[in-house]
This record gives sequence, structure tokens and C-alpha cells, in this order.
Amino acid sequence: MFELGSILLVKNYQLPTKVKDKFFIVIGITDEQITLMSMTTSQVYFDPSLIKHGTIKDRDMSIYCFMKKQIIGKNGFYFHQNTFISHRSNILPFSIEKIKLLNIEYMDCLTKEEIINLIYSFYSYVGIPKKHKNIFSKILYELTEKSF
Repeated sequence: MFELGSILLVKNYQLPTKVKDKFFIVIGITDEQITLMSMTTSQVYFDPSLIKHGTIKDRDMSIYCFMKKQIIGKNGFYFHQNTFISHRSNILPFSIEKIKLLNIEYMDCLTKEEIINLIYSFYSYVGIPKKHKNIFSKILYELTEKSF
């Protein structure tokens, strides 16, 4: 269905207070479920001078930034705005049945370097739950031991 690192745009995704189009990245795949990482925002809630591609830490905030117009996909995909993923609470498991009900547009797949950097950023975050840290450790091992 999708591969690790797939960049997906879910149309009309139901958020707690509204419906909107939302980007996700596939970070886990099993026979029963697909685990997605949701793009948090394009809003800046920290010192703008810290903005750079990759991990950004500011006070108690830790995020991963995809800089606008920086190619991150194997086929040239990039975001039109700086886009951030908070290291807190953005890992969502979806059953295969639920995935099939969503209106998903496949955009591209992250480059090997980008998926490794993203996963390592989450793996290194001190507040990541142990269950996720173990999953990220396995993904990093697989990505660095075999071709992507």
C-alpha cells in the first residue's frame, strides 16, 4: 500500500475542532496497521532565528523542521512553507481498514537521508515513550543496515 517514508496528504482530515487537509509521513507498517507521523503546523511558536532544517530545540520545545522549498522527496517533493513536527504526541497508529476509508493522496517518499534524520531526531528526544524509542531503534537499524 505505502512504503516507509511515504509523504501522504489526507484530504478532509477530522481534527478535534475542524476538518482540513493534513500531511502525514509513514513511519511504520505491519499487516494490521500503518503508523503515521502528523505534520504539526507551519506556525512558528519559538525564536524565528533558530529555524533550520532538521531538529530545533528551544527551551522545553523540541521539533523537526522541513524548510520550505528544500527537496525532501525522492521525486523532488518539498513543502511550500516551513513545516514542523513536534516531538510530542504526533505518532498515530491507523488500522488498515481506517487507512482505506481516508481520502489519501500519495505525494512522494522521503529520501533515505531525510527519513533517517527524522527518525533519529525522534529517537533522540528525551521525552519519547519507550515503546516508540524501541520502534525507532529497529527502523534506524534496518535503514542503516540495508538499502532503502
